[in-house]
Amino acid sequence: MMRYKLPPLSALRAFEAASRTENFAEAGRELGVTHSAISQQIRTIEDWLQVKLFERHGNRVGLSHEGAALRPRINDAFEILAEACAYIQRARRTLSLNVSAEPAFASRWLRPRLVDFRELHPEIEVHLFSGWDQKSPQGTGVDVIIHFEERLKEFVHISDRLFPVYGYPACSPAFREKVTRDSTPFDLNTVPLIHDNSRMMWRRWFNEHMPGSTAWRSGYVYSDLSLAIDAATDGEGMFLADDILCKNEITQGNLIRLMPETMLCTWYCAGVANDRNTNTAVRVFLDWLISASQGRLSPPDEQR
Repeated sequence: MMRYKLPPLSALRAFEAASRTENFAEAGRELGVTHSAISQQIRTIEDWLQVKLFERHGNRVGLSHEGAALRPRINDAFEILAEACAYIQRARRTLSLNVSAEPAFASRWLRPRLVDFRELHPEIEVHLFSGWDQKSPQGTGVDVIIHFEERLKEFVHISDRLFPVYGYPACSPAFREKVTRDSTPFDLNTVPLIHDNSRMMWRRWFNEHMPGSTAWRSGYVYSDLSLAIDAATDGEGMFLADDILCKNEITQGNLIRLMPETMLCTWYCAGVANDRNTNTAVRVFLDWLISASQGRLSPPDEQR
């Protein structure tokens, strides 16, 4: 192993600062030491090299011929050291994490909370992608997938359940006024239904609460939950809302719950690709995600 013959690093630092400023007092202030400490460090390196690096003229100093020759080489050496340290710091700060999430969850729940995560962990860059159809994350660059439990089971090990989604019939105030005008009794069998991606959720709801009805076969289908929520808010029909993704719409009165019946629609879960299990950024993100979801809601009926 090569051993470098060098004077003390503190003496080299003192020389670099003093040769740049040509002022021992200023060099001392820069390094947080006294004028005399700089003088001592310079004497140390001069004794080690057996040459004078500075010419002293009363209270003033200037570089000697040898000092002027040494200065650019010492500067180059410190620049290399500084760049090496900066490289490691940049590598630590730029741990990256690719998260793929169901679109409504990504835009309505996760994205607003990522500000908190980035403040807690500025060294991790989270890249958020939304998508309805999930594929196996192996070899795709996706580290964490957040989606409905039933959609994750076939692709990844589900590491954590985040929270359940309880659905209940809701609509906009304008739509409610439209379907209840003239004191007409409200009938879920006769109003337009809004579906997200498929008719499965409304089918399950009718099977549980209005068995025998085929009303779930009709209505408007939207490709993802966010579009369906927007359609319901705009008064297009009845929608199975929930108190998590529809929180703002419910709180602001843009969606109104019309019936007391509730159904457990699904669970939001986080899954990790098998080849990402040991990734430090993945574990840090999952720990934060679980903590952020600890306030998950109980069924709406239980909140009263």
